[in-house]
Amino acid sequence: MKNDLMLLTLLYAVAFTAFIGAINSRGPARVALSYFLAILTLCAAVFHTSQFLAGGDLMHADDAVVVAPPPQPVKPPEPVAPPPPDTAALNASKNEAAVSEGKNELKGVLEAARRTSRNMSSLSLSAVADISDEEYESLQNRAVGYLAEARRAKDKLTAASSKVPPQLKDTQEQLAKGLESLVAAAYNAERFFKSENDTEEKQHSAAFRRGLQEANASFKKVGTALGSDDAGD
Repeated sequence: MKNDLMLLTLLYAVAFTAFIGAINSRGPARVALSYFLAILTLCAAVFHTSQFLAGGDLMHADDAVVVAPPPQPVKPPEPVAPPPPDTAALNASKNEAAVSEGKNELKGVLEAARRTSRNMSSLSLSAVADISDEEYESLQNRAVGYLAEARRAKDKLTAASSKVPPQLKDTQEQLAKGLESLVAAAYNAERFFKSENDTEEKQHSAAFRRGLQEANASFKKVGTALGSDDAGD
């Protein structure tokens, strides 16, 4: 740009000098030639001036700051909905948990019933005639205690019924049957010591043994159904 300005200044100075020379010229030929050169020099100066101005406009146009459009807001990705829960798997898991809890409840009742049954098996009612009064009273007290234990086991099963799922209802009923037999056996053992004659003693003793056998048979089936190691015999 500096060189262009110097060139324009020089051209205008030459043109001005040419006009001065034309004014001071003598003779038609010199005057005509001087004016011709002065006008030519002036035209050249005007032409370069227009080029200079045009070039300055282009330069300013190039230097102009191009304002970029504002960035478009980025749309956040649509949230991905979680997959629907596997209803079948959830139901299966709930059923499995319910069965497991129900088995634990029934196993607890079964263990209490087996313990009472094993204790009752040690009662030797047929040998009461040959024992002392003290031993007789001890057996009688044991029979009363076993009856209370059998009834508690039965009540325990009743309390656990709400936690037993339908899949274990047959096992629950089998256990209830065994407990009924166990309570009946314990009751007959307790009544044995209140018998008024030998006939009643024999009846209660036979009912005691029969009830105990039926209870153990039921407990064995329940143990197999629940996967218990103890056969219940």
